[in-house]
Amino acid sequence: MQLQRIQSTQRIRNNSVRRCMIISLSILCSLLIISTFITLFVIYFIRYRTTLSSLLSYPNFVCHQRPCGCPNSDSVVSFIPKIVGGQDASPYIYPWLVTLTDRDRTNPFCTGFIISSNTILTAAHCLNNRNFYQLQILAKIHDFREFQGDRYDIEQWIIHPEYRMNDSMHLNDIALIKIQKSFSKDLHPCCLPSIKSNVYPQAKTEAIVSGWGKVLAKPNSRNSPVLQHVVMPIVDYKNLKCQQSIADTNRQICAGYDNLSIDACSGDSGAPLLIVVHDDNNNNEGYFVAAGIVSYGNRQCDASISSGVYTRISFYLDWIHETLTYL
Repeated sequence: MQLQRIQSTQRIRNNSVRRCMIISLSILCSLLIISTFITLFVIYFIRYRTTLSSLLSYPNFVCHQRPCGCPNSDSVVSFIPKIVGGQDASPYIYPWLVTLTDRDRTNPFCTGFIISSNTILTAAHCLNNRNFYQLQILAKIHDFREFQGDRYDIEQWIIHPEYRMNDSMHLNDIALIKIQKSFSKDLHPCCLPSIKSNVYPQAKTEAIVSGWGKVLAKPNSRNSPVLQHVVMPIVDYKNLKCQQSIADTNRQICAGYDNLSIDACSGDSGAPLLIVVHDDNNNNEGYFVAAGIVSYGNRQCDASISSGVYTRISFYLDWIHETLTYL
């Protein structure tokens, strides 16, 4: 009997010890989980603050009674941007933006922008190996899931005669498209640069890119149904990432952040790279000028890895004006 009592007491003690160990392990696991969440939150907060402090703010200006370059707003309001890393744009804020789609479809594969009553500019690679009768231009589009805008048939297009692609780099990536009838009167063109130049715009100029392309650089990710836009700096052509990305510094522009995963992506091709030109007499007044055309980037859609590359429109002004006379 004595032995049984001792064994019983021992079992009770062992059970108590096990319970204590289980409770202690549970508490330790809970503390580890809590500390992990706190650590992740701190890391996220630090990175988020760093990102916000690095982002350029959306330009704040007023545009009045101009034939081109005025957004659909009396005053452009600042916002915190996130295209990949972009943010939803205000509905129909850019009255020159159009999309290229397959006939009778709404899902765009490229973007373009109006430069006259019946003509748009876009990237040459958007049209390469395609037939104009298979495509349409969509205007007045914000969320293509709810598209109720205008469709336009294409009369013809002209791709730059020296367009070429080498090792995933596009050169002379520019094309003009003429539609069969004029755009509606509530659509307006974007301004083009006023002077032919191979250095316009200058490095560090704030630029805006917009489009319906991918917001995640993943193989199966879809285009954004809602227009995205983001503010990015023009990159100096002497920058190493830019030099490794472009084929010709005279004909191409680099844009993007050195340390942020923000960039145009697949589906944004052909969209304008916008800069703001201010009135000489009033810095509060200004208008948008299309300085570049979205051309290409890396597969990760991350300009911090290698710069996003844009066709420099100011280099092609003579070709644009001469070609318009043939359309």
